Amino acid sequence: MENKFFKYVLTSMTTMLLQSLYSIVDGLFISNLVGDTGLSAVNVAWPIIAVIVALGTGIGCGGSVQMSMKQGAGDIEGSNKVRANIIITLAGVSILVTAAFLIMLPTLVRIMGAEGTLYDYAMEYGRIMIMGSAIQIFATGLTPILRNEKKVVHAMAIMVTGLVCNLILDFVFLYILRLGIRGAAGASILSQLITVVLCVIVIIRNRENPIHLKQFKADKGIIGNIFKIGISPFGISLAPSLLIMFNNIQCIKYGGDTAIAIFSIITSTIGSYRILLIGVAEGIQPLVSYAKGAGDIAGIRRIRNKAIATSIIMSVILFLFTVVTAKYYPAIYGASQEVRDTAFLPIIISGTQLIFTGLVRVTNSFFYSIGKNSYSLFMIYFDPLIMTPVLLYVLPKLFGMYGIWISTTVSQVILNIVAVAMYIKHGKSLKGEEVEISNGREVNEG
Repeated sequence: MENKFFKYVLTSMTTMLLQSLYSIVDGLFISNLVGDTGLSAVNVAWPIIAVIVALGTGIGCGGSVQMSMKQGAGDIEGSNKVRANIIITLAGVSILVTAAFLIMLPTLVRIMGAEGTLYDYAMEYGRIMIMGSAIQIFATGLTPILRNEKKVVHAMAIMVTGLVCNLILDFVFLYILRLGIRGAAGASILSQLITVVLCVIVIIRNRENPIHLKQFKADKGIIGNIFKIGISPFGISLAPSLLIMFNNIQCIKYGGDTAIAIFSIITSTIGSYRILLIGVAEGIQPLVSYAKGAGDIAGIRRIRNKAIATSIIMSVILFLFTVVTAKYYPAIYGASQEVRDTAFLPIIISGTQLIFTGLVRVTNSFFYSIGKNSYSLFMIYFDPLIMTPVLLYVLPKLFGMYGIWISTTVSQVILNIVAVAMYIKHGKSLKGEEVEISNGREVNEG
């Protein structure tokens, strides 16, 4: 399977980038046609919406790991049963999430510090996006199924189609019909609906592993494992948005509207580059899970090493790209003159995080893909729930706004040290597994 490494990784990177471009396209239209407050409102509402997206990602990836392991073990019927249970779980969660978040939205927006016009815009955007929760959950939850059924090119093509539709709808709703921030939300939901329809068509037309109604029997064991494994990819998807929320609060406290507008530009640009690194990490999941199911220890090691090298190289390239292009970002987003005059240095300082992000992302995905949830859970949740909140509390007190800009880089450096220690420990356990497999073969041959 490792000979397919770059096909999977490149298509996954492209798919993740295209997925991130949904918010970038919305941001460009909103910032230029609504203004700084509109862009800030999307940034305020997005952590709420990101929970919805993360649920779809977690369910899809949590089930897909099981699919690949069963495929690696030669259990195609079991893989198809998992696929059906993924769809059942996506449907059930969609209903619960839509109802819960519509009720909680006003409180959540206020918790993140939005008031006045910013609150009104965030509510308009958030309400429409939440009403489309089921569409977003299925859009992100079905893509991992395609990837694990060797339909990675199909997944990429579907994402391209959805992005083009989003671009066209944004132009129509915002530029022609002048629907404002509501138009941006409507464009996102409708374009993702197209994505869902195309994913369903590909799944239905899969002749190698056809889907049948008789497969749709809820299995508590499978669903339980979907959530058990899925909590890691859920965290990977959600963590950036939790960090956005904490940064938003500190930006409002220490720098007001100007600071949060700068941070909105940072999340729309550097945040998208980080998603490319997530693409590298997610691209290895089908390969390493398949190798794990097949008991191919050497294959696991080779895929891991390639992923680490690729992510580090990409991290450096993305940082250098940020240095070269940073001065253009405020103008591209139609920022006010005050934001343009002060944004360059914060963008460069925040961009240093990219150097260290690749290894962290690969570590997160690698360990949940082989069933080492305790490793991945620590890496994924320690940062957004403990380390970064502490850094964002302490560093601004010491360095003002610069403390906010350097906080993510500091956290990534610490996580790199933790990742190296985990790989050393896991490397020893892999050697132990190889010895056990070798001894088992000798016994069988004897």
